[in-house]
Amino acid sequence: VNMVDAQLKLMLKGARKEDVLQAKALLTQAEVNYNNTKKDKDRIEKLYKKNTVSEKQFDDINSAYAIALSKYKFAKENFSKISKLTRPEELQQAEARLAEANANLNLIKKQFNDSYITSPTDGFVVKKFFEIGEYVNPSSSLLKISDLSKVELIIYVSEIELGYVKLGQTADVYVDAYPDKNFEGKVTYISPEAEFTPKNIQTKDERTKLVFAVKIEIVNNDFKLKAGMPADAIIKVKG
Repeated sequence: VNMVDAQLKLMLKGARKEDVLQAKALLTQAEVNYNNTKKDKDRIEKLYKKNTVSEKQFDDINSAYAIALSKYKFAKENFSKISKLTRPEELQQAEARLAEANANLNLIKKQFNDSYITSPTDGFVVKKFFEIGEYVNPSSSLLKISDLSKVELIIYVSEIELGYVKLGQTADVYVDAYPDKNFEGKVTYISPEAEFTPKNIQTKDERTKLVFAVKIEIVNNDFKLKAGMPADAIIKVKG
């Protein structure tokens, strides 16, 4: 884009006077050199036919002539380009090339930005649904992320115990991984409906009881508590 933009700016400015003069001087020098070399070439060719010059001299003058001719043509074309004003169609083409280059740059930037997926929340990746190289549909989930800065413990209390539990009460939470440490939590939710004790409760007798789910939120800034850890809680109720 920068190169195309620079070319367009030069075309808009046109050729500088000193550039035209320099190109003219180079053309004049190249033309004189070409004419002199051509005369030498014609002379050497005549002598070569009479076997009065060596084959090396003949080859050397032909090489020198080819170089002089090439330089003369280049200087002539260069002077022609510099001395002419930019034509409107050339300017339009340059503007179109710049617009196309900018469009391609914007597309590349968008594709680059689209290659990054940002999580809407901080947390830890706990599950990966796709591997590198797999095709992903637009509506698919890529990762499961857990925000462990705050964790929830769900406990179940009986109807008799429910009367003692209030929102905002604090609780001491214990996990097997840290038997000598208690984590402080707060009651944030009390289910309005009874349910049978979930099947993951250990004993059959306990699973047949009607209970109420209670959520306890625990601040977990040190990330010691992990998802899925079994835990016990003692809610601090007022007698």
